[in-house]
Amino acid sequence: MSTSKALNLTYRNVFSQSWPIMLANAAAPIVGLVDTLVIGRFSSTTALAGIGLGAVIYGIAYWGFGFLRMSTAGLAAQSFGAERYSEVQAHLARAIPLGILIGLGIFIMQIPLLNGALLVFSGTPDTESSASIYIQARIWGLPATLASIALMGWFVGISRSSLALKMQIALNAVNIILSPIFVIQFGWGLWGVGIASAIAEWFGLIVGLWLAHSEIIKQGGLIKKAFSIDSLLDAPSIKKLGVTNSNIFIRTMCLTVGFSFFGNAAAAQGIIFLASYHILMQFITMIALVLDAFAHTAEAFVGSAYGAKNLQNFDKSVKLTTDFSIIFAFILSFVIFILGPFAIEFLSTDENVISTANRYLPYCALTPIIGFAAWQLDGIFIGTTSTREMRNAGIVAVIIYILAHYLITIKLEKDGIWISFLIYYLARAFTLSYYYPSIRKRIYSSL
Repeated sequence: MSTSKALNLTYRNVFSQSWPIMLANAAAPIVGLVDTLVIGRFSSTTALAGIGLGAVIYGIAYWGFGFLRMSTAGLAAQSFGAERYSEVQAHLARAIPLGILIGLGIFIMQIPLLNGALLVFSGTPDTESSASIYIQARIWGLPATLASIALMGWFVGISRSSLALKMQIALNAVNIILSPIFVIQFGWGLWGVGIASAIAEWFGLIVGLWLAHSEIIKQGGLIKKAFSIDSLLDAPSIKKLGVTNSNIFIRTMCLTVGFSFFGNAAAAQGIIFLASYHILMQFITMIALVLDAFAHTAEAFVGSAYGAKNLQNFDKSVKLTTDFSIIFAFILSFVIFILGPFAIEFLSTDENVISTANRYLPYCALTPIIGFAAWQLDGIFIGTTSTREMRNAGIVAVIIYILAHYLITIKLEKDGIWISFLIYYLARAFTLSYYYPSIRKRIYSSL
């Protein structure tokens, strides 16, 4: 395998690695969107509410185990940069079974886990019943979903983001074909869209594995040592993977607490404010899809330089990916501020909701400018697998956010909800920045 592409540090190559990630990120929610569209047009309102609740619960597993992508990306990037190609393949060989095993574990325990989830995310009896049907069908694909997350991380880590995009396209194509057939022609309803999604997840994984195998062959072939029992069960590697994953999991739970707190604060202000918050959060999701692409590219480029112990390439990787992040942050801010009112009117017909969403739109438009550093630093820390620091920073940042919320909302009330949320992004950036010099110091001391 060759590191020439991973270490080709130019603006052009940074963007060539980033745009497929943007599209892959944008394509990820399409599975749920297709399910919603099919049920919304060809089934009942109760079924539609059920799929909404089911998607929220299923999303906990999807995002909660995001460490599979992050750890695999960082570890693969470092081994790739250090030209330890046996390790590059071994990371893949460990990550895929781990994702499948976690998925199987959740599948086996689905009844008590689902019952527990419905205690937290409750709805009407009919809605909960519909959600259960959808989840119990879709969960057949969860092992493939989690394995695919890890595989996509591996593609990003070795700077082959276009393969992650191809994998996502294959998955969505199958789901788009099967969902209408199962619901309209076979009349399977919620079970049909859930099974269609599950089949699509397995198909996407198979395509991804074929792409990974083709890439490995292209770069010199399978290294038998990487798939040996001694290599796969190497104690130091297993320990590092376990520590990395556990730290990222804790950090992800902190983010979940932060965003759930924001949502609950919005809900407490009444249905109009909550509806406007939901619309503005769609814009923030769009921001994340774009800025995450440059953070993911930073994982690969920075991780490769870190693995190679090349401080010059490390600094250049940080600069190039951050420059793009800053530029796109200002572009996104401008687009949201100018076009936001038109998008709000498209997404809602309620005058009160439209007025409220426009009232708080400037805060939303500031999110990419204030938050780009948090996204970008996440990518840098994942690429260098500085997960202990990410864990600590995540804990401190969410504490700062919650304290800021209670202090600010005393006087500023609803404005304070948005202002404290922006402070959360600043807290995430500043807490990670505190640890940033130690990463450079580790590289410098190894020279």
